[in-house]
Amino acid sequence: MPIAHRNHFPSFLRWCGFSLAVLLLSACATQGEMMDNLNKTLRGYEKAVRWAKFDAAYSYHKWGANQEISIPASMENIRVTKYESSNQRFDQQKQIMKQTITLRYYNTDDLRERSLKQRQEWKYFPESKRWYLISDPIVFP
Repeated sequence: MPIAHRNHFPSFLRWCGFSLAVLLLSACATQGEMMDNLNKTLRGYEKAVRWAKFDAAYSYHKWGANQEISIPASMENIRVTKYESSNQRFDQQKQIMKQTITLRYYNTDDLRERSLKQRQEWKYFPESKRWYLISDPIVFP
């Protein structure tokens, strides 16, 4: 009887090895999908800001349940001439990405170019499989 038991042990090990490989590959795929999603989100947000589609840019924010969403009327006259991101840091454990953006912009009322820096914090929400900007929205002085 012990010999028959030993014959099943290699099959069990192969099954465990296969299961572990599948688990690891699915975790990598999930991580890869999450990072692809982040890149698409960042590009979409940048495009919305660059083309002064601030209503679209505000849709990338994670707003609180009681938080009123209002785009300042003065932003109608803002035109962004440059959008640059830097200092990107990713915390895999917390699923948070931090970066600094530098904008060059002008107001159509005075046509004087200005610069603005903002620190951003993006967080992944697994239930919606989406990245949201959890830091303050852009405000042009």
